[in-house]
Amino acid sequence: MGDVSGDDVMRMVERRRGLHALRPDSPLLWSDEVTGWALVAMISCGVAEAYRRGDHIAIDLLTDRLRGPSRAVQRVFAALAVLVLSGVLFLSTWEAVEFFRMFGSYTTGHLEIPGWIPQAPLMLAAAMLALVALTRILDAVAGRSQ
Repeated sequence: MGDVSGDDVMRMVERRRGLHALRPDSPLLWSDEVTGWALVAMISCGVAEAYRRGDHIAIDLLTDRLRGPSRAVQRVFAALAVLVLSGVLFLSTWEAVEFFRMFGSYTTGHLEIPGWIPQAPLMLAAAMLALVALTRILDAVAGRSQ
């Protein structure tokens, strides 16, 4: 069995939703919630990949003019900023998950699941983003170009 991508999951949910549209007496009520959670999870995890590839939005009006050691310092500073951001994201998500688990809170809507489940992919995304930032810092310190 091959790998299943997030796009495949979205297509399956939408296909199932389309089949239920043919039977108006039994609508599929939970697909909007699952689609939203899956979308947030995919986008969050995709941020680290976009950062790794350099496909992210960068304001390089001044930084493109930097050369030599100042360019390396700028890259380390930028990676440190991403590292701090990913740490804040991870810790805030961790606190949200702890809160949901402590109170046994469930999501609202048609599909009631423990509230921490839709939050968990954000911790994975933050960890992946931190790893990419650490890799960039190590590359800059070692003198490797990016």
